[in-house]
Amino acid sequence: MRVTFIRHGASEWNGGSRLCGQTDVALSTLGHSQAAALAERLEGRRFDALWSSPLQRASVTAGYVGAAIGHAVVTDPRLAEMDLGQFEGARFVDLPVGPGTFRDRWQKNPATVRFPQGENLREVAQRAWTVLQELYDRHPHGHVVVVSHMFTLSALLCRVQRIRVARFRAFAIDVASISTVQMDKEGFRLLLLNDTSHLELVPGSAMFCSKILPERG
Repeated sequence: MRVTFIRHGASEWNGGSRLCGQTDVALSTLGHSQAAALAERLEGRRFDALWSSPLQRASVTAGYVGAAIGHAVVTDPRLAEMDLGQFEGARFVDLPVGPGTFRDRWQKNPATVRFPQGENLREVAQRAWTVLQELYDRHPHGHVVVVSHMFTLSALLCRVQRIRVARFRAFAIDVASISTVQMDKEGFRLLLLNDTSHLELVPGSAMFCSKILPERG
């Protein structure tokens, strides 16, 4: 099975410093433009299923893609973003610093340090992984699209690459990016990671990309 992972377009909270997990924030105007660019990128390609987080910034992005590839969106809460608990909406820079604080413990061990009244990355990886297993059972020789969020996709791609979830910062998953893996009984092969080339002509997108897009001559 081939899986194309998509992170949703920019939301009304992206670009600031507010922590956004399962708060159901809408796409921004830019996010809608990015979703349209994603749809144009994938239009005409054959896919067997389209699954998404139910949070609207993901499900609306998936709706654009679904209209382009001819698939209805199947939403599943296991693909939602990490639950950030009592820190939802807070600014990370405002969290207390120093030895023993949450910020200190999270920086050192993000895999197992749970957000107060929320989740940790390992738990997110476990719930999201069951979706891939289910999709593989349904479409072992197919190509599916999964639309989700930064922490969720990072956790999944760590597992695909056989690296510890705590090392999720080793690669970027930018808004409206595409990553693709091949999944079979022998294991996994990473085919594409954090591709945002389709955003080159979407004004304002460069600030959300991990490296500057080349200017057109």
